[in-house]
Amino acid sequence: MIGLIREVTDTFSMSEWNVIWIDDEGKSHKQYFYWKTEARKFYDHLPYMNKKMERIGWGI
Repeated sequence: MIGLIREVTDTFSMSEWNVIWIDDEGKSHKQYFYWKTEARKFYDHLPYMNKKMERIGWGI
């Protein structure tokens, strides 16, 4: 049931997302997400200035 609601409410529910950021030591990191809403929540809570959220592909 929750999955169905998420599909309807998430504009790009069938796409894959990466959140990329550079930490205080200059190291880059990447986290993969299937749902845009989860990627956005993670992105919004990152304390770093150098961060980016990008769609990487369409799911099936």
